[in-house]
Amino acid sequence: MLNIALIVGYVVCAVGGSTLIKYGGLSKIAASFTIPIVNVHLSWISFLGIIFYGLSFLMYILLLNKFDLSFISPITIGVVYVLLMLTAVVVFNEHFTLLKAIGCSLILAGVLLIITTSKSIQ
Repeated sequence: MLNIALIVGYVVCAVGGSTLIKYGGLSKIAASFTIPIVNVHLSWISFLGIIFYGLSFLMYILLLNKFDLSFISPITIGVVYVLLMLTAVVVFNEHFTLLKAIGCSLILAGVLLIITTSKSIQ
């Protein structure tokens, strides 16, 4: 059960981080942080996204130590990709085409095949 919670936590932080970074870049909020070396201005929303993304990275390290790479990498990348696609449509009003729907369906089918043929998740 702890393994599933770690996977879910990783996925939530990865999707949340990417979404907040993009949303912060699009927002009209004045930049709260400036990184002068690369001339990047960050809103507090983007900064929060970076924190989420950093947490997802730490969780991914734990996942790599607990699971086979050939199991956890396709599972997490596939689920994150599909959820980011849905987030892009819902939050950012991006277009969801038939080809994207077919691609997401194939990704989810692959994820399900990997999960059902492996006993690594327990």
